[in-house]
Amino acid sequence: MDIFVPAMPVMPAPPVSGIIFLVGNILIVVALLLWWALSAERKRGPVMPLVFLGAAFSAIVIEPVFDNTLLYWYPVENPLSVISAYGRTIPWFVPIGYAWFFGGAAYLLMRRFERGVNTAQAMTYFFVLVIIDWFAVSVCEWLNLSAFYGNQPFHFFGSPLWFSFADAAGGFVLGTALYGLLPHLSGTRKLLLFFMPTFIYGGVLGSTTAPVALALNSGWSKAFTWLCGAATIGLCCMLVFVISNILAEVSGNYWEQK
Repeated sequence: MDIFVPAMPVMPAPPVSGIIFLVGNILIVVALLLWWALSAERKRGPVMPLVFLGAAFSAIVIEPVFDNTLLYWYPVENPLSVISAYGRTIPWFVPIGYAWFFGGAAYLLMRRFERGVNTAQAMTYFFVLVIIDWFAVSVCEWLNLSAFYGNQPFHFFGSPLWFSFADAAGGFVLGTALYGLLPHLSGTRKLLLFFMPTFIYGGVLGSTTAPVALALNSGWSKAFTWLCGAATIGLCCMLVFVISNILAEVSGNYWEQK
């Protein structure tokens, strides 16, 4: 049986826009780390740096795999390349972008969850992450740094909307995991924070994008592919909604005990 695999676009990497985008990502990471280092956050231990490093590492491990299943490309010849694997050339701004988006979002969400949230608040943070991710990934497409290809559903203006829901769900679940596990990670156990982004983001993205990944790589009709894209969005919202309710219950129990 033939496997349907759309052809990946081939074009040179735009050097100027790539450097600008790389510098922008570096500045965001530096700003977040300075906030951590110069504030009371540093007293909590190297939580943010470890999560940042773990998120960057997860980009090296995960990005080439899902780029293939979700039909995402980077220019093969790229002076900003950090690794080439599984037919994908990953530029430096990808692991750095992972660090601030997944690592930074997860850390800030953890701190917010510690103060208590209700379901509506938690869901609002999730939708904010969706918007931030959509804009960041869309900038890459607008600058020809990378893009989705094939019969992508919900691909209106910028990156496909279904992908931002999956990305945001990964960041949200990582923040929830930090909130739940960090109190139990003392001493050298904190080193586990380095591996958490790979486990959690990989698991969330793999499970929630399964419907659309199957459709994109199977030559299914446009209408059915769009249904699969909607299923991916629905899975992400369901996952976050259930977790948001749990967070609200935990917050309620916490304040009742106080």
